[in-house]
Amino acid sequence: MKVIDSHQHFWDPSRGDYHWMPKDNPILNRKYEVKDLSEASGSIDLHKTILVQAAATNAETEYMLHIAESSDLVCGVVGWVNFEDKNQLNQLRIFSKHPKFIGVRPMIQDIPDENWVLNKNFDIFFKSIIDLDLSFDALGFPIHLENFYIIASKYPKLRFVIDHLMKPKIYNNKQEEFIHWKKGMSKLSRLDNVYCKFSGMVTEACENWDEQDLKPYSDEILNLFTDKKIMWGSDWPVCNLRTNYLGWYNAAINLTNELSLAEKQNIFYNNSINFYKLKL
Repeated sequence: MKVIDSHQHFWDPSRGDYHWMPKDNPILNRKYEVKDLSEASGSIDLHKTILVQAAATNAETEYMLHIAESSDLVCGVVGWVNFEDKNQLNQLRIFSKHPKFIGVRPMIQDIPDENWVLNKNFDIFFKSIIDLDLSFDALGFPIHLENFYIIASKYPKLRFVIDHLMKPKIYNNKQEEFIHWKKGMSKLSRLDNVYCKFSGMVTEACENWDEQDLKPYSDEILNLFTDKKIMWGSDWPVCNLRTNYLGWYNAAINLTNELSLAEKQNIFYNNSINFYKLKL
């Protein structure tokens, strides 16, 4: 089965703008390059991968585009621009001219103001993303569910994808938190323009996780979004905190065992092409 990884990172901590990265973490705080991904993905048929920003700087986007230019494996880059600076609209237009620039992602999970995304001054950015035929990756927590619904419904032409199932606290497994997450995801799933990334689950689980810990959450998104609006992503190398690339890939395959091969191919390949309008 051919695979497009819809969510993956390369980084070089020596660049100095990964402010979230723990300096004492040997798994995260090291350089990751194309050759590392090729080695980590092993025997699977990894056809293409999509690079997603991991630092809130224009330099990060330029760094990823440079990698994409020199690698046939990288088919798209989801970058960053500063929504709080209207002058960045021109930067967004410049980035959009690059054939592998496919969307933007503000790091909403790291912004103290949980209502940040509702700022009325950002309207011009959302409209520009639509006009430039780009996409929006929504990185947040369950606390942001209602705000993301407001934005996704306000801009029905905005291609909107939820990263990492909204990062539910799988390690807690509290019923009230699961119900809140489920209700919010259900509302979002009913919007035609909203997709969900099947990614980031293992890092929201406990260290000794198993597939049964993940299954209630994966079953829920499969039911809500179906095979038509879900994209598999590795979230590598972040996933290395709990398992390796193949460990998460094999778990995801097992969690979708009840699907047909055609349905799996949608999740692991076709939907990334359709959502991001990839030109392979």
